[in-house]
Amino acid sequence: MSDKTTTKPLIAVEDKVPFKSKLAYAAAGPVDVLGIWVLVSIAYQVFNMELKLPPTYVAIILMSLRLWDGILDPIMGWVSDNFRSKWGRRRPFIFVGAIMAGLTYPLIWWFPMDLSPVGIMLWVIGFGILFYTFFTVWGIPYQSLLMEMTPDYNERTRVAAVRGYFQTIAGFVNGWIWWLSMLPIFWIVKDGVEVASPVNGMRYISIIIGVVIIVLGVIPAIFLKERYYETDLVQNQKSIPLLRSLKETFNNKPFVILSLLTVFFLMGQAIFDGYGRYVGTYYVLGGDWNEGAKFAGYGTFIYTIFSLIFIPIFRRLSEKIGKKKVLMIAISIALFSYSTTWWTNDPNHIYLMLVNTVFVGIGYAGLWLMLPSMQADVVDYDELKTGERREGGFSSIYSWVLKLSFMAGFLVSGPLLELTGFDASTIHKISPEEIEVVYTHMRIGYMVIPILSLTIALIFLYKFPITAEKAHEIRVQLEERRGKV
Repeated sequence: MSDKTTTKPLIAVEDKVPFKSKLAYAAAGPVDVLGIWVLVSIAYQVFNMELKLPPTYVAIILMSLRLWDGILDPIMGWVSDNFRSKWGRRRPFIFVGAIMAGLTYPLIWWFPMDLSPVGIMLWVIGFGILFYTFFTVWGIPYQSLLMEMTPDYNERTRVAAVRGYFQTIAGFVNGWIWWLSMLPIFWIVKDGVEVASPVNGMRYISIIIGVVIIVLGVIPAIFLKERYYETDLVQNQKSIPLLRSLKETFNNKPFVILSLLTVFFLMGQAIFDGYGRYVGTYYVLGGDWNEGAKFAGYGTFIYTIFSLIFIPIFRRLSEKIGKKKVLMIAISIALFSYSTTWWTNDPNHIYLMLVNTVFVGIGYAGLWLMLPSMQADVVDYDELKTGERREGGFSSIYSWVLKLSFMAGFLVSGPLLELTGFDASTIHKISPEEIEVVYTHMRIGYMVIPILSLTIALIFLYKFPITAEKAHEIRVQLEERRGKV
């Protein structure tokens, strides 16, 4: 009679999140993408290329909104951690925030067309602050929910993977926003001639986005429960003073390392994306907006396909080698893509620049899958040190880090673009020799700065201390102290 052995499952049954719960959480993922990144991705095309605002004005718009986030995000995280109701800590804010954010989003784009450049800038900043206030009321509790859905190291990545599919699809739509905004249905009459107008297109597209924010944004509030909320740990947890919460957050070494590597990666990505619009549209495609918008869409299609392919690959790989190693692979792939732009952006071979999007799609799939899951592991590390569950505090600071990193990249992109000598209104009026100098400077910045940023990000990642083994040790110690959740 042979001995029978049983293999311990990778994830315990009690730690698994039902698929319908994963789906309910993931369904709101597009709200995060559309609410934040549509404005970021099309800001320079609308405000600089079409309306001729200086690039620095555009950078001021984007940076002002991030500075507001810097004030509001930590406050909302603190409020969410300390809030108590029969519906939970997070769900009431998610429900109300989604509705108000959806209602206020279109206001950003409906400014009077005869406003001065400064007037347009102030309008967008003012209504942008109003929208982002409500978006933060939704977003911070929503991000916090991911860290409360399961205590398992690998199941967290599986939840993030399902959300990743939804966000990738939303990113696909975002990549075509410029092209969609220039459809003939949105054309305006200028000097007696019908012309494409991204700003007019965005007015009507923003209404659709507002509806999507409301419909998808409320789903987690309706269909999910807060796993940790009913535990004695949370119910008996005293209110945590805001300043103490911030201090404890920034004293968390793994969190600081994760934040710094995120800053440098996303700064590199923002500069790569921001410069890419100009290098591709003006240097490779000769300043043709329509072709630039189409190629942005083509690139998004390729990016989306490879992201969708590699999300499950990276998810399975992380269960074998750990999240840290997978993220190293992902960043290295993106670094390789950045290193090839001098040769792939060629006016004589315009489709060659789409090669970059293959590797970017692969690299970013790993990044956006690993970061949220690693952040949840950091919260467990913090609980072991402090005895508190502060998902809101961590998600708020990290959310601000994400946005600030992108905005810092775009803030740098604007002035650097002006330093190259580029001016959208005069680029076709200067001599071929001067144009060549401008384009050379643009191409150097497009390649060198992102490479440096990602290299620094890799150095920080190397120092990140939470491995799969370490996460398991932390969980064992926590359950010995306060029991299972």
